[in-house]
Formats: sequence, structure tokens, C-alpha cells
Amino acid sequence: MIPFRILTFLIVLLLVAGNPVAHAQTSSEKNIDDLLSAAAQDIRTAPERAVDTLGKLQLLESGFNDVQRSRFYLLSASALGFKGRHKERVELVESYIEKAIDPDFQARLLYQLTSGYTSMGEYEKALLAMNKSIVLLPKLINQNAKVDVLQSAITLLNSLRAYDEALSYTDRMLSFDLKIKESGSKCVGLANLVEINLMRGERQRARSILPEALQVCEEHDRKFIALILRSLASVDLIDSGNYLQGKGAGLPLLAEFAKTNQSSDYLTQLEDALSRAYMNSGNLELAERYGLQAYQHAKAGNAVYLMEKTAETMATIKRAQGLYLAALEYYEAALVLKNRVLDDQLHKNLAYQRVKFDTQDKANQMSLLEQKNKILAVERELEKKNNQNLLLLVALVIIFLVVLSLWLLKALQQKNQFRQFSQTDGLTQAANRMHFISFANEAFKLRTGSVSIILFDMDLFKNINDTYGHATGDWVLKNVSETVKTHLRKVDLFGRLGGEEFGICMPDSSQASALQLAERCRMAITMIDTEPSGHKFSLSASFGVATVDGNGLKNFDETLEAADKALYISKAEGRNCVSVFRQTP
Repeated sequence: MIPFRILTFLIVLLLVAGNPVAHAQTSSEKNIDDLLSAAAQDIRTAPERAVDTLGKLQLLESGFNDVQRSRFYLLSASALGFKGRHKERVELVESYIEKAIDPDFQARLLYQLTSGYTSMGEYEKALLAMNKSIVLLPKLINQNAKVDVLQSAITLLNSLRAYDEALSYTDRMLSFDLKIKESGSKCVGLANLVEINLMRGERQRARSILPEALQVCEEHDRKFIALILRSLASVDLIDSGNYLQGKGAGLPLLAEFAKTNQSSDYLTQLEDALSRAYMNSGNLELAERYGLQAYQHAKAGNAVYLMEKTAETMATIKRAQGLYLAALEYYEAALVLKNRVLDDQLHKNLAYQRVKFDTQDKANQMSLLEQKNKILAVERELEKKNNQNLLLLVALVIIFLVVLSLWLLKALQQKNQFRQFSQTDGLTQAANRMHFISFANEAFKLRTGSVSIILFDMDLFKNINDTYGHATGDWVLKNVSETVKTHLRKVDLFGRLGGEEFGICMPDSSQASALQLAERCRMAITMIDTEPSGHKFSLSASFGVATVDGNGLKNFDETLEAADKALYISKAEGRNCVSVFRQTP
């Protein structure tokens, strides 16, 4: 299951009905309140309809009171988000948020700000807005505002794959229903639990929660969230190989999406899953129909991960139809999109770590400042005492220096951890692509002898993911990485370049040494026992080797390209072999 914009701005739209105000209303104020309530109701059932209602409200803006104005801005920001106009959404919220005095409305506006920045790819600003809203939690009275704050954190943390933290906020959301039974927070919280567990590959846990989540959401009239849950269940069935049951559950949902939200990412996921189900059932005509719909919806929504996934599906369909040129075009598009997805995830992770480090650093600084203030107060007191108390002053100064040294040491350790994190692939603990390329370029510039590059790609890895699931695929990548590392020298660098592709940079290495290492690694991979993953299957990899020597190669880029060519020769010659690049005359 993929980490999409979890229940995105829809959930806040379900909660922005506003606060009751206990005062007499004029007929004009009542008309405005009726329109605001109508807009909120439209967003619950058919969000596109709310746009017209908001247009009527804009003509009455001069007659708004403070509460009505805050509700109007919230609904307008939600509508802009629905239409994908996130820059305007952020500008609208920033223009008004300082004027909102009520903490409940401030929290809701911060939700919109967090969601908008996330959609724009400005993850550091999104995280900072999220932190501000979390600070407001103890001040909030309105239950829906609390749900907004927690949902913004859950949505953002899921996109950063920080699932443990997202689950902790989900637990807090679920605790609200113990106090206010009328709240829909239990529906939202259970829906989050289902999707987070699917993302983590814990399908059985998600399936056990699903019936209760559907029941609660229907009881609270959260029809669209119930629709999302059913679509996730249908996709899960198809991903598990239950094609007939998955199609039976999923096809009726398409009509429901058409009535409510045709631009939903969940609709795109469902169409892609149906396409794969029909393809695996042998109906290529319907597979192409739903696959093309999913691909076009992904492009329209600029959902890069979905574009990459649907492009892969279309490539597989075209290949099955024998349209190899079209399949190649889709494969090339999927490869470009895969690199964009990897770069975006790296950007998210770096932003998350920077904000997390800055938060910790500020907390340490505040702690140190408090210590300094205490020491200064003691020093002023010591000035009034005799020489005997000077010993106490000296002791306190020493304590201060120790505290300062410990803080500096801790800050240095955190910076080193951050640098290590930015250079390492989170799944395999190998060097990531950016660090590998930087290291290899430096090795080539400083070389005094030959430098070799080995590239290898896991054979038929997509089949493993499709057959046994992404959790098994991740197990394979981790175990292959651990196996290869045992065969490397201390000076060699092993990195994951993307997906199932890996590289090894070998400074001061001859072509013969590189060939021997590649062959050892190839053999070691074939001998990996896959039974601990819960499934029994064989593993193999194809290798390409290139060395800066008499082959006419001059620098890292040429050598990397040569190793890649050798890798593709291995693929063409039947996979599970090692090929060495040799310059043709």
C-alpha cells in the first residue's frame, strides 16, 4: 500500500461545520450562517458543489462577523486545496491566520497550511506549521479542531513514512471518543489505522480493524471515508491475488467515486488495481481501459508516485498485447518517475531530520540557557558572602563548563547522526545514490591506479514484489545488501542506486579483482535462503563491471555508463551472470 495523502483535506472539510454562537442573529447573519452550513454540507457529500456556495458567500463578505469570517476562510482554503490550487491556498491562510484570535480556528488554519505546504513539496514549512498546531492542542476546546491538528500531523508523518509517530497521534485521536460520543474522530482514527497498517505491510492487522471502521463511519454518516475504506479493501484483495473477489468489490465503487470525488487518489489506486486484476485474469481489453484511466487520473492530479505505478502497469499490459514499442515508452516514463519519487522521498527525509534536529537543538539551548541563568543568580548571591563561598562559585563554574561540554558533545553527535542519515539508504543501510556518486567521483579524481565500478540489478525483482508483496521485496533487498557487504574490502563503497539496482566502487582495483568480487557476490546471492521471509523462491542478479584502464575510460561518468552497458549485456545473455565492459575497436 502506498503512502498517499491520507484522507487529505477531506477530513478537515468534514469537521469545519463551525462553532455555535450564543447570540441573537439578524436575518442577514442567519442567511450567511445557512450558506456556510450548506457549503460545509456540500463538501461532505459532493465537494465540487461547495464552490458555487462559496461564490455567493464572497458577495456577502462585508457583512461577516468574526466567527463567520473564520469559517469562510477555512472553507475557501479547503476548496482551493480540493481544486489543487495549493499556492493560493497557502497565501489565503497566511493572509488571515494572524487575525484569528480563537485557538480553535488557528489550529484549523494551521491544518490547511500544513496540508498546502505538503502538497507543494515544501516539507520543512509543513513540519513547522504542524509543530505550531501541536503546541496549540492543550488550548483547544472544540473537538473537531483537535481532530484537525492530529490529522494534519498523521497525514504529514505518513508521507514521510514516520509510521510509529503517526500511530501515536492516531491513538490520541481515538481517545477523544471516550469523552464525546457524537464526534466522528473514531471514524477518522480507525480509517487512519487501516491505511497505516496497509502501508506498513501489516495486512492482517488492517483487515481486523476494517469491519469496525466501516461500521463507525457509517453510523457517523462519514460516507466518503467509508468509500475510501472499501476501495482500500478492494485494492488489498487484488494485491493479495484474490482477483475475482477484488473486482467484485471494487467495480461498484467506481460509480460512487463518480458521484462524489472523481479526482481522488483513492480512485486512481482502485482503477490501477482493477487493471492489474483484469490483466492477471487474461482480459487485456478491460485491463487497458482501467489502466489508461488510472494513468490519466494520476497525471491530472500530478501524483508522481501514482504516475510511476500506473505507467508500470500500462507497460506490462502493452507488453502482454505484443505492443513492445508502446511498452518501452511506458517503461521509460516509469523509470523517470521512479527517480523523481526517490528524490522526493529523500527531500522529505532530509526536511524531517532537519526540523527534528533543529527542535532538539533549540530544546538543548533552552535547557542550557536555564542552567546559565541559575548559575548567574547564584553568583549574585555569592557576591554578598565571604571568601569561603568563593569555593562554591568555582565549583558551580566547573559544573557549568561540564554541562556546556556535554551539550556541545551531544550537539556534535546529533550532527554526525544527521550526516550519516543523509548518506545512507534507510532500508538497506547501504550508501544512498547521492553519497555513492559523490564518493566515486572523488575516488576517480584522486586515483593513483585503476578504479573499478560494479553495477548489479536483482533479476525479476518486480515478480517477487507482485507475487509475495512489498514486505518480502524489502526483505530481499536487506538480505542481499548484508550478503554483499561481507565480501567487500574496507576501502570499497557499496550503495543502493535506486529500486533493486546497486553499485560498488573499488578504488585501487584491477579489472581482474573486480571481476572476481562480482562473481563471488553473484554466487553468494544465489545461495541466500529465502525461507525466513515466509516464502520459498530463488534469487539471482546480473552484474556489469568496468575499470579505468586500457579500455579508453577516463572518468567516473564514462565508467559508470560502461558498467551499465555491461549490466545490460548480462541481462540480454539470460541474467545471473557477470559481464565486463571492453572497448570495441
